[in-house]
Amino acid sequence: MSRVKKDKLTAGHTPRVAPYWWGHEVKAGKALKSCPRCGAIYFDKHWHIIPNFWVEYKRMLPKKSVVQELCAECKWINSGREDTGWEGELVLENLVDADKNEILNLVRNVGARAFKRDPEDQIIKIEDRGKKVIITTTENQLAVSVGKQVARAFKGGELKIIWSDEDAPARVVWTRKEK
Repeated sequence: MSRVKKDKLTAGHTPRVAPYWWGHEVKAGKALKSCPRCGAIYFDKHWHIIPNFWVEYKRMLPKKSVVQELCAECKWINSGREDTGWEGELVLENLVDADKNEILNLVRNVGARAFKRDPEDQIIKIEDRGKKVIITTTENQLAVSVGKQVARAFKGGELKIIWSDEDAPARVVWTRKEK
């Protein structure tokens, strides 16, 4: 039985024992990296989200030094390039006030779920322009996923996915049919 299978990091479960990488990291003597903006932990050459990391592993931290460093996506967002550096754009059109809050909550929830799976999937900005909302994301697949979730939850709209030649950025447009 592999220790990797017991450690359900990406499934949103809090591991009951130290994850498989902990012993290797401690032996290596490298400092553990933590992103102060989003809370991601860097190990195994990737950024990961571990629920309740600071609570569960507080007793182990004296063995290990922790360095605060922004992850790549947070550096990108904090650099002020969110206007030009996005990979996915979702445009929601013809929104009515009655459903707008519910749609925006759905967008935030889908973004939060994607972030828990992979900290590289983040919503950069939600720009409300009345009947039109523009959402930019760090990954093109996240914009597509959010658009599909909105189209599935709110019937009576048209979803268009427009891919660029280079596979990034993707533009997703969901237009609510006027009643």
